[in-house]
Amino acid sequence: MIYARQFAALAASLLLLAAAGCQKDPESTAPQAAGPCKPEAAETLAGKDRISDEDAKQITGATIVRQLQPGDPATMDFRQERVTIETDPATGKIVRAMCG
Repeated sequence: MIYARQFAALAASLLLLAAAGCQKDPESTAPQAAGPCKPEAAETLAGKDRISDEDAKQITGATIVRQLQPGDPATMDFRQERVTIETDPATGKIVRAMCG
């Protein structure tokens, strides 16, 4: 009788574990990124006044914006959905903008 209860508890545990494994990964249901950053659009930002992240996303199609000042450390990984904007703190002008 004791073995029957232990077996039933083990079977129930395995059933719950198997059911939990069938759930979808939350990341797989997340909406896809709008698309890659457009390099030609990013280059047009050079020489203009500093812009907001939302404006940069709208202009370049990027979904991630990285705002830096010249000389700031930055990772070297290439992300096609990111635009990197370097702005001169003295003038507030964009020195360089690039995808990646």
